[in-house]
Amino acid sequence: MNTLVQMQGLVKKIFAVLATILVIIILGFLFHVIQVNKFNNLERKITADSVTMEVTTDIHPRGLVTDSWEKNDAFPDKVIYAKIYEATVTNNSKCLLKDWKLRVNISEDCYLNNAWNGVIEVHQFTDKERTQVVDLRNYSTDDIILNYYLAGQDLLIPLRKGDYFIYYPDSSPSSSEVPLKSTQDYSGQANIGIILYSLSGDVDLSDYEMSYYIHKSYFAGVPGIIYLFLLPAWMLLMLVGGLIAWIVLGFEGQLLVKNQMLDDTFNLCAIVADAKDYYHREHSKNVAKYSKIIAENMGMDKSDCEEIYYAALLHNIGNYSVPEKILGKTTKLTEDEKKVVQMHTVKGAYILESLNSFPHAADAAMFHHEKYDGSGYPVGKKGTDIPLIARIIAVADAYDNMNREKVYRKKFTKEEIIEEFKANSGKQFDPVIVDVFLSIINDIEE
Repeated sequence: MNTLVQMQGLVKKIFAVLATILVIIILGFLFHVIQVNKFNNLERKITADSVTMEVTTDIHPRGLVTDSWEKNDAFPDKVIYAKIYEATVTNNSKCLLKDWKLRVNISEDCYLNNAWNGVIEVHQFTDKERTQVVDLRNYSTDDIILNYYLAGQDLLIPLRKGDYFIYYPDSSPSSSEVPLKSTQDYSGQANIGIILYSLSGDVDLSDYEMSYYIHKSYFAGVPGIIYLFLLPAWMLLMLVGGLIAWIVLGFEGQLLVKNQMLDDTFNLCAIVADAKDYYHREHSKNVAKYSKIIAENMGMDKSDCEEIYYAALLHNIGNYSVPEKILGKTTKLTEDEKKVVQMHTVKGAYILESLNSFPHAADAAMFHHEKYDGSGYPVGKKGTDIPLIARIIAVADAYDNMNREKVYRKKFTKEEIIEEFKANSGKQFDPVIVDVFLSIINDIEE
């Protein structure tokens, strides 16, 4: 009895230490978040005279043979000359460039004809101030309130000294201008095209100002990386502490409390596993719920159902080893990137293989991407050679993926999900488990 009391006291001390560590980590992380938010909310400005390599802007003639020409039908008494100018915005900050705009002050008479890829806000001060935002790629002259001329099909918006225009980048989903990305591997760049007419053919555009915001991830830089590793490390320590408490504190009332702690710990680990992938938030929690329901309807006993639930919560814990830029990538992965992603099964199994209380958790992490016909990974197991726990989680995992929106597709309808499972029964999935799952899918939906 004394030994039990001593063990209970030791467990309490361990959790007190872990709680203190957590408070320190949380307070430190909150301070870090505040600092990052201050950094992200700071409006920055650069001009032609600014000395900074964080973000650079350069406006220059594009310089190709076909990028300048003359126009003699605009005015009866003069010839004007056109030139294409290019404004190049380069993001070297290794962060996202957001909410940026480029103001160009006019120092000599000229005519604005076109601009791409965003929209232009023009300010004229000839007699009174006229201001209008216009998309010069798609407009109707009936809608233009600015002073302008038409020379054939060409729109000429006169700009005098003291006038200015502001370029707002294209923010459509297909555009890469906003946010302008930058990583450790490359600097993001946006090229803006502007057509100006003038008497000389050369317009001085050196008087400009660009304003912008830089958006840094909470997990970027040395402090962010430290917290990225501290939090999972604390979760694993908490997991071990929770398991010890569950074993030592064997009384029924205490078990209820400790089981709740165990749930919280596993859920926190699941959150960590999913946190790096925006499109899979709460994925592990959902997979655990569905896996347990499938196991119960297969007639498995309570302890096996509980083990499947907790193993499913941790099936993606190996995602800690996959870089965030790969997990969050919205385009097709390269072969090398696929290999990195596939290694999350091996990494997860390595972490969980010492989890003696749930001996099949490592199998769940290792083999949940194996396919019934042997075409899966990491080792190509097939049929019933794949552990039952992994076959159950594979069905639950696929259901949750189909049942959520992705950046590249819409959420599947229930009918589409059913057809997908039927089509892949005996190929990707265990047909027995598919039959059980389809018999209860309406209950799961509710």
